[in-house]
Amino acid sequence: MKLILASHSQGRAALLKAAGYVFERVPSNLDEPDPPKGTHLEDHVEQLAEAKAAAVAKLYPQAVVIGADTALILGRNILGKPINLADATRMLMSLGGRTHRISSAACVIFPASGPSKHRKTVRMIDTAWVTLRRWPQERLRRHVRLTRPLAWAGSYAVQDPRSAVLVERIHGDLATVIGLPFRQLDRLLKPWCG
Repeated sequence: MKLILASHSQGRAALLKAAGYVFERVPSNLDEPDPPKGTHLEDHVEQLAEAKAAAVAKLYPQAVVIGADTALILGRNILGKPINLADATRMLMSLGGRTHRISSAACVIFPASGPSKHRKTVRMIDTAWVTLRRWPQERLRRHVRLTRPLAWAGSYAVQDPRSAVLVERIHGDLATVIGLPFRQLDRLLKPWCG
């Protein structure tokens, strides 16, 4: 059964590859709108994962398609990617010494089977909590000049060793922090693609 990951994420691809899955990457290239006011943030993450999977599943009706989305949430706000190095420093200052949550959702759309011709869609989500070290502003300024903070939500990524030094502790699954609710996803995929 052909497996497709509807994502640009190197981290998500690395997780699937390390687990032995053979897949093709076909990013959905969907715009990712901010959540509407009053929306539960985890619901928004799941909805985006499903929208990405659905966009690619239309093009590949005989494949198993995985869409995914991840949000770094501080309080009631989703932190995206910084716009410049000053913004990255500001984000890391706000995260330092505090615990935030990272919610990763996946949506898997399976090919139609049987006479109904309806495709089966399964959504899942997992959350981990991350605490970053509190560093002085000048040290963070030096840090962001040496790393790739503009590529990551919240200005850091645990899978980048230069960036991971900021992490004091993680409560939850590392794969969730990287970008997939992997334990749930692996259980679901194994019978089809394992």
